[in-house]
Amino acid sequence: MISNSILIKNCKLFNELNDKPKDILIESGRISKIESNIQIKSDQLIDARERIVSPGLIDVHIQGAGGSDILDNSIASLQTISKTLSRIGTTSYLGTTVVKPEENNQHLRIAKEYINKKMGGSGLLGFHLEGPFINIQKKGGLDPSSIYASSDEKLDEILEITDNTLRMMTIAPELPGNLKIIKRLVENNVIASFAHSNATYEETKKGFDAGINHVTHIFNAMPSLHHRNPGPIAAIFENKNITVQIISDGHHIHPSIIKMIYHLIGNDRSICITDGMHGIGLRDGNYFYNKKEYISKNGAARYLDGTLIGSTTSLLNIVLKFKEFTGCSLEHAVNTASLNPAKLLKIDNCKGSLKEGKDADLIILDNDYSVFATFVEGELVYRKSSITHTS
Repeated sequence: MISNSILIKNCKLFNELNDKPKDILIESGRISKIESNIQIKSDQLIDARERIVSPGLIDVHIQGAGGSDILDNSIASLQTISKTLSRIGTTSYLGTTVVKPEENNQHLRIAKEYINKKMGGSGLLGFHLEGPFINIQKKGGLDPSSIYASSDEKLDEILEITDNTLRMMTIAPELPGNLKIIKRLVENNVIASFAHSNATYEETKKGFDAGINHVTHIFNAMPSLHHRNPGPIAAIFENKNITVQIISDGHHIHPSIIKMIYHLIGNDRSICITDGMHGIGLRDGNYFYNKKEYISKNGAARYLDGTLIGSTTSLLNIVLKFKEFTGCSLEHAVNTASLNPAKLLKIDNCKGSLKEGKDADLIILDNDYSVFATFVEGELVYRKSSITHTS
């Protein structure tokens, strides 16, 4: 018997739906074999019964889940987020948040200690900061106190607090000093992402030249496309090196626009996200984000004045809606929330696909595409029912 091993039999691989089922052997947290009819004694044996098995999903833009938020300054909240996300198919994520200088950014100081640590569910990979160097005219649902002018000293403070755990920052390139900040972000291995910006077409291209290679929630918190004033959207579409976050929940972007985006930029540049609020995984109702009340209804989060501030649709359901809206294959839809974000974060050597040698981050889907079981680095962190026995 192989110690510390799990054998999953009869898997219908998400990218081989027309082929015969395969078996997946997990050893020491990694996928060691994907073959037909593996005959090995293992610690645990699971029969997937021809259910679909997919890579675990990676959300690069999510604030919270299960009633908890990164802003809570709480270890218990981080554990709740982790366990909730694993229940709905997300195996790793960037903790997306804002700076809170009036609170000494305590939420960042607490959360950074749990990056790449086991939390009983989905793994926290690092931070994605929306701001603070963004255009207040395009703040959306963000608190104005979390937005301020850039400087080397302010960036140094953020980099010191996050201590090599800042993976992405959303920034507006048109603001004074921000092109220099973008270059410094790139030098520090931080993804510079465009949004919450009022940039023109030309200013957006200057941001790309400075090092922006990603776009936060396309079409949201930025000028729209106009035939005489193309704005950032045209610059984004024409630059083949720019990857794009898409909130395919049916609320943030009309389905026809999602289809248009997909056909214009292709699968490899598309990255589905939730922009998820802490109402993800909870019933519809009234909740609070950053001490301000919002309504979660039908998968969308809105302040009481109607401002759309995020999604409460799971990433798995966003992927399924993306498949529906674009007409793409399940494989391509899943890749927008697994392989593509892994490539963006430069962790595709260990995450984002079902391949031998990679981390055993995977989900088993039931016949209705709900999550039947979730594995994070080979550990069964969620199961719908009892499915294992000792071999």
